[in-house]
Amino acid sequence: MEAVAIEHEPFALAADDPYLSALIGTIEEPHGRSTAELAGQLTVSWWDRHGTGPSRAELFDEMFSTPDWEHVIDDPGRSLLQRKEQRELLQRWLVSYWSRLGTITLVPGHDEVIRPGRLRPEAG
Repeated sequence: MEAVAIEHEPFALAADDPYLSALIGTIEEPHGRSTAELAGQLTVSWWDRHGTGPSRAELFDEMFSTPDWEHVIDDPGRSLLQRKEQRELLQRWLVSYWSRLGTITLVPGHDEVIRPGRLRPEAG
């Protein structure tokens, strides 16, 4: 059987959105996997210290040195309330993505804390 090359147009955004850009910047490789693994490691560490997992807000405070996303992400076209809603959406999407990768575990609508996922053992 002959190999077939698949060609596609590059993905292009219809509009520039600062929160979408932050999301893509957080998950894109080569650092996307390491960021997801950091979320898993911090969840394990949190569990060891507190006997339970962190909330989404607590995990993000542990992961990022500047948790005041409304001022870090430049989006003057949205009100403060809209920026907070966008931050919530961004964080929910990241937690969902990291759950799909298996580095953390969270069942939306059921879990109130983030649980450790399947961490790959470090080589060497």
